[in-house]
Amino acid sequence: MSALQKLVAANLKHFRTRLGFTQKHLAELTHLSLSTIREMEAGKRFPTAESLEHLAFALGLKPYKLLYDKERMEIYDKFDRIANYYCELNQKINNALDETTHKYLKASGVI
Repeated sequence: MSALQKLVAANLKHFRTRLGFTQKHLAELTHLSLSTIREMEAGKRFPTAESLEHLAFALGLKPYKLLYDKERMEIYDKFDRIANYYCELNQKINNALDETTHKYLKASGVI
């Protein structure tokens, strides 16, 4: 078994269990057989590109995340959290700006 195959197998199991999915449930979501899911998680079978896409979609991931090692995954998870915080903060700032502008225009008699 190659290092990449071990990595994909470990990531599949990690993300599946993190979501509380059973192997059977993941098989149903991806339209793959239960034995295929078991073999992939055991590292006995490597997913095709199409299967990798189905697995990632079912797990709420981009397919490339199934190929990342733990260290790289942690870096990208932190980046995702920072990007999400930025988007939330940006939305709050825009909402506050809109509200302030509306109040100013209303107080000035413009609207």
